[in-house]
Amino acid sequence: MFECDRKNGHQSKLLIITRVTSLPFNSTSQEHSEGFIRLSLAAPFLQYLTERKINPQPALDQAGLKAELLSDPSVFVHSELVYGLVNAFSEVSGDRYLGLNVGEAFDLQGWPPFAQALQSTKTLFEFFTRFVELVPQESNSVRHSLVIEADKATYRIERQQEPTVPPIQVTGFGAAIYVRLLLTVVGDSWDSSRVRWESRYINGLPIDYKGIEVGLGADPGMQISFPVEWLFLHHISEVSAKPVASQRQDEEVTVVAALRSVLRDKLDESDLGPEVVAGLMGIQQGRFLKALQKQGTTLPREIKRLRVDVAKEHIREDKMTIAEIGLMLGFSDKSHFTRFFRGQTRMTPTKFRSK
Repeated sequence: MFECDRKNGHQSKLLIITRVTSLPFNSTSQEHSEGFIRLSLAAPFLQYLTERKINPQPALDQAGLKAELLSDPSVFVHSELVYGLVNAFSEVSGDRYLGLNVGEAFDLQGWPPFAQALQSTKTLFEFFTRFVELVPQESNSVRHSLVIEADKATYRIERQQEPTVPPIQVTGFGAAIYVRLLLTVVGDSWDSSRVRWESRYINGLPIDYKGIEVGLGADPGMQISFPVEWLFLHHISEVSAKPVASQRQDEEVTVVAALRSVLRDKLDESDLGPEVVAGLMGIQQGRFLKALQKQGTTLPREIKRLRVDVAKEHIREDKMTIAEIGLMLGFSDKSHFTRFFRGQTRMTPTKFRSK
């Protein structure tokens, strides 16, 4: 469906919406189909935990599910069950941003709606038009739409029902997926300062994720806004012609992302050398160091970046004193933490909080 709003003789907005498609549910009653979702969409979360030797069973028991059901694409469950399951995965893993980390490690080329839309389009506009048609096949609990205005385009995912279980980790996963999607198709034209992510459940991702603007939304869905001119860039065909990145290359990125997840609650520990961190991640030290090298970074640099990011989050929340935040991050006293923070951000923690 296409809708146009016209003002002063000029087209100001174009809204593209596809109907929510019906899915082959186990229930024969159509009234039970609202709000259902393919259970296999939670499979990447299970795989992520399994690869890191984190026991997912407590979360599965809590949801009353067997692990093998998540690999069956014919099984559909109510979306609330999936929200609760992946939130429980986050709890058993101790990873506040599990959805975000899973989304960053997810194989976009292996996702049928993305792969099919990519193969048959040449511009980002054509891609989203095709994608908005294909993605409802995975779920009828949400409606996807693309809204085009004079200065920006917005891709929206609207939930058909008000959730009783907060989809925190699902929102984090969505943020990672759609930011990566834009990065993939926009290429060199990418400018994070011109991208905004909105959701009611923004506690599933850092407030300055990837340098984009993260804002609190009014409804239970989520949306990403970006410059309207990106829609007409001819990057889709170039991307589709490139070979898919090897699994080893994807793993290198995953290792760095997982490092931040693993160390988030251990920044007060004195021994965070390569051997210790590699052990926490369940990989060999050589493999770990090689991954850092390929990403052009080092362990001390990543720890420093993580300390700054975590410090900013807690300073913004205003629930802990500056001294308490410093101790949590491994600094022996407030003055030591203040010097570190000022050296990285050019302002003291107190001044950062006041702003």
